[in-house]
Amino acid sequence: MKMADSEDEEIEVLRKELCWLLEDQVHPVLEEIRNTLLECCRRFPHRSTQDEHDPAVETTDDTPSYRCLGRVGIDGDNELLNVIYVMINCYILFTGSGTGNVYCVVTLLGDSICDADINFKHKQGKDHHTFKTGINPEVNWKLQQIQDAGNFLYGALSVFANIDKDKKFTSAKQVLMLLDTLMNYLNQGRSCLAFPKRKSVDELVNNRNMTTFKPPVPSDVALSFYIHSSKLILALYNLQVTNQQKIEITSRSQVECTVQWLNEAVMLFTLALQQCSQLKDKITVLQQYEIT
Repeated sequence: MKMADSEDEEIEVLRKELCWLLEDQVHPVLEEIRNTLLECCRRFPHRSTQDEHDPAVETTDDTPSYRCLGRVGIDGDNELLNVIYVMINCYILFTGSGTGNVYCVVTLLGDSICDADINFKHKQGKDHHTFKTGINPEVNWKLQQIQDAGNFLYGALSVFANIDKDKKFTSAKQVLMLLDTLMNYLNQGRSCLAFPKRKSVDELVNNRNMTTFKPPVPSDVALSFYIHSSKLILALYNLQVTNQQKIEITSRSQVECTVQWLNEAVMLFTLALQQCSQLKDKITVLQQYEIT
């Protein structure tokens, strides 16, 4: 009988802890998560909204679109026109089948590569020569990964638009559903940057961004800019047509450079996910003791 009483007392204590968590702790933790996301926004290119100071106010779509112009001034810090420039000046880091050196200098403006000088060794017949090309200033190379990650980031912020500071959370399920929505946005946003999708040969060759090069690159070469976590990478693919008229990759080379604001953005995505996960774990453990 005493053991049963002890168990009942323990369950009652756990129920009170859940009530305390819902009433006193959820809002402060959500505010911490929101602040982390706003910090992440400062790293991202500017999104056009009616309220520059808080993207969460105006955003309602699941994955709202935005235009990259510069860095967003969340707290009126006049960063709106503080455009992001990243200079890449590095030599070949990986070579396949003796393709030679690649040299690249790039200007990254928001989610667009608006200027690039690229030199690479190209085999023509038995001889190798240096081929020079660049980005056409009128047709920028768009980095869709950055825009997609930004869309998911603003989607996560939109969740907070409907959370009033006086809102009372009355059940564990209510908070868990909110956290699941947040974590879904954040996982997808981070994945856009951390796990670039592998492109097929057809996608590389027919990429509309290939039209940005002036002069056009040789038909047996494909170039691809992409983001991998904190790095901007330029990959060069040497191609050949088989007897079956299929295009194959014969070698691959790349140059890369760390982009500081991307590194910080990925870290802040990860921090926000950890904050969500910690709160979710606490509530999940106590949910079984909730009075329904």
